[in-house]
Amino acid sequence: MKYPLHKNLCEPIPLFKRYMEIVIIFASCEYSSHMRYLAIIIACLCLFLLPLQLIKKNPTSPELQTISTNACPILIQVEGITEPLALEDYIVGVVSAEMPSSFHLEALKAQAIAARTFALKTTNYGETPIKPTVSHQAFIPKEKQSNNERVVKAVKETESQILSYQNQLITAMFFSTSNGATESAENYSGFEIPYLTSTESIGDSVSPKFQQQQTYTLSEWNKAFGFVWSAEQLQSIVLEENETKRIQSMKTSQHKWTGREVREILKLPSTDFDISIDEELITVTTKGYGHGVGMSQYGANAMANEGKKAEYILFHYYQQTEIKNFQTLHSACLK
Repeated sequence: MKYPLHKNLCEPIPLFKRYMEIVIIFASCEYSSHMRYLAIIIACLCLFLLPLQLIKKNPTSPELQTISTNACPILIQVEGITEPLALEDYIVGVVSAEMPSSFHLEALKAQAIAARTFALKTTNYGETPIKPTVSHQAFIPKEKQSNNERVVKAVKETESQILSYQNQLITAMFFSTSNGATESAENYSGFEIPYLTSTESIGDSVSPKFQQQQTYTLSEWNKAFGFVWSAEQLQSIVLEENETKRIQSMKTSQHKWTGREVREILKLPSTDFDISIDEELITVTTKGYGHGVGMSQYGANAMANEGKKAEYILFHYYQQTEIKNFQTLHSACLK
């Protein structure tokens, strides 16, 4: 007896189609009574095994592969701390130090992504140490952290996420409080960076550091600048603002400084400042707190309170950037 063979039976066709063809083959043949029973049994077995085959997954299938968060561990060496820290543990310490835990969760998540980006960029993915101060990023060790459950949640929900520009980690600068707008990298350092341009930052006025005053006696003023000012020089001070209302330069009849230099000399909170002089005191009034470049933390919280997500906040302050898993950029993770 000849049994019909389907010419495609051995080809890699979908499982469901394969099983149905087998059933049809047996059903269409002329069998003896014994063979007919055998055909029915085989057909039933095929239909029984079909669901098991359909749910079976191929573990090596490319479309099912994902990057494991533990596939490429990064350790951060913090100056002054003996043992290196796992990246995410370090970020918890940074966010705890840099942003109030009472801030909106979306602001905390934005801070976590910015801090992670800054850390990986500064340390070259953990190759060099990082300072635990504002010269890099503030940091609180685990044993000194308190009430940080929301910080831990923010870090966990953004695990491994960083900001990139043209597939490179960005310099994710951030600061406390703006004067209503952020500063551009070009105004701050003289170097233009496409993703660090000036942008509006609303809501910063609620910050306790938004406006402050510092007073100096003439003796303190002279000591700070390193020379004795005459009355004529004090009266000749001219402040030149840039488009963000910050001081780009301060000039007298004999000297000139950048606004950034004056801020460093007088230890001012911001480069948005005004100077008033009376007979005994020199008063400097400032708006904002920090260098002003990148993300304003109080501005981020204001946006989060308005319903904006962390991604929206980050793209507002770091324009033309993308959020990615850092493991897709780090060559050691791609080997």
